[in-house]
Amino acid sequence: QHPSNPSTGVPIALYTDENPATTIKGTGFKNRDIAERTIFLTSQPGARYKQHWTIRAMRERAAYHPHQTDGIREAMAVFDAWLKSYQPPTSEERREQEREWRHHRDLCSSMANHHSYGKNPSREELRRAKEDLKDGQQLFSKLLLLCQRQRLRPMGFPLVSFTALFGGPGIHGYGSHNIDANNSLIVVNGEGLKELLGDNVDSLQLALMESIKITKIHFDRKDEVARAEIEKYPGHVTLQDLWKGGRKDKDQNTSHESKKTN
Repeated sequence: QHPSNPSTGVPIALYTDENPATTIKGTGFKNRDIAERTIFLTSQPGARYKQHWTIRAMRERAAYHPHQTDGIREAMAVFDAWLKSYQPPTSEERREQEREWRHHRDLCSSMANHHSYGKNPSREELRRAKEDLKDGQQLFSKLLLLCQRQRLRPMGFPLVSFTALFGGPGIHGYGSHNIDANNSLIVVNGEGLKELLGDNVDSLQLALMESIKITKIHFDRKDEVARAEIEKYPGHVTLQDLWKGGRKDKDQNTSHESKKTN
């Protein structure tokens, strides 16, 4: 059993990301849309065993947020409506949730979860978790730029950093993460790139992100290497395209002037 908030009984562990290998990315309480997405994401197979507690935790976090907004209050209304209509699982549903819990424990004991931490994490463990996420964001950004430049060779990507960024198997706010014995396939929609990378992008990277429709990351979990492939929106012009175009026009003008001189 997780230790709980004395005032509500909600497990405190649900406020943390202590097991990156089982995390579903994209839950929250920022506004109505995010609240509805949270309910959707936690209703998928593999996450249902913790849906009720997750939504209660999100509702509590929203209620005690020091700077509530209209969006947060709308999210609370969404959670309240769901909690009011909640029905305990049937016997069959409970058995399925127990199977999901056993799978959860398997993921927790995997190498992908090597940088997990306990119920009372030290400052060093929390610092390490933040560094794993930051490292994952930087490597993912580099991988996108290499792909844009047609450099498609696999690139080193530590498993703990990969897991900190993309979370466990399942549907996420950014897209999806599917795994088999040794490989992961990440599919990211266009808006999901901004969600994954946050503010850690420069102007060239931002222009590249806005041109991408779908990103696929193929990750070898054994060798800890990743490669990317991207699909752009039709007719989208990036800063790099404009730069190439400018260089081409300049070269043509230089050639034309040279002919006139000769």
